[in-house]
Amino acid sequence: MTESESERLIRVGLCTLCRHARAIRSAKDSEFWLCKRSQFDARFAKYPALPRRACEGFEALAPTAL
Repeated sequence: MTESESERLIRVGLCTLCRHARAIRSAKDSEFWLCKRSQFDARFAKYPALPRRACEGFEALAPTAL
């Protein structure tokens, strides 16, 4: 069963829409969200607790061209 975008947004929160976040899939099929801001700013956790409802570092993804 494929998860819809709205279901993922509820489960993950802002990271789903943030340009600094990247989904990481483990060998056991678990999903973690890496915050790339953590690489240069200690205020941000490498793998933040989810769902994220607020984040000072949030920057929306750039719109994709169709």
